[in-house]
Amino acid sequence: MSTIRRARPDDATACADIYAPYVRDSAVSFEETPPASGEMRDRLRATLETYPWLVCEREDRVVGFAYASDHRDRTAYQWSVELSIYVDGDHRRAGIATALYESLFAVLGEQGFYNGYAGVTLPNRASVEFHREMGFEPVGTYENVGYTAGEWQDVQWWRTQLRHPEDDPEPPVPFSEFPTAQFEAAVTAGVDSLDT
Repeated sequence: MSTIRRARPDDATACADIYAPYVRDSAVSFEETPPASGEMRDRLRATLETYPWLVCEREDRVVGFAYASDHRDRTAYQWSVELSIYVDGDHRRAGIATALYESLFAVLGEQGFYNGYAGVTLPNRASVEFHREMGFEPVGTYENVGYTAGEWQDVQWWRTQLRHPEDDPEPPVPFSEFPTAQFEAAVTAGVDSLDT
């Protein structure tokens, strides 16, 4: 049985274990050293103040996670978020990433966010195809934007609309203040995509 739920601090070790190969074995994260469990716990707690951090749990084991973060610091950007998603190597192509994103989009939309952006370090055909299938549109490429893994890296940016733009939008509701019942209703959006 698989489920999607809000992350807890005790999920930090599982999230760190999932994330480590992305840092160690590729250039996709732009990090040089995989964060330890304590660092991941700090990141998780800080994120949950404002944004959702979701995990997919399969047979009592966390097999993937997704979260949102600041797109930019200035107030005018408060309705836009940057998105991150990671799935355990043994559980890819089982609908987990799709389910996590669908649930994340639903929660963010209910919070009052309008735009989601994802950066894909190139080349990464699987990630490009996945974001296209999820309805993202490419909005530009930052060429040679970062130097890691011994070479300059390009990052392609993708955008998805989380809700239709409105005039005079209300500020998004911080995740720490988001009603539990509203979260529980929204997070189920991706459950049907799980290969249970």
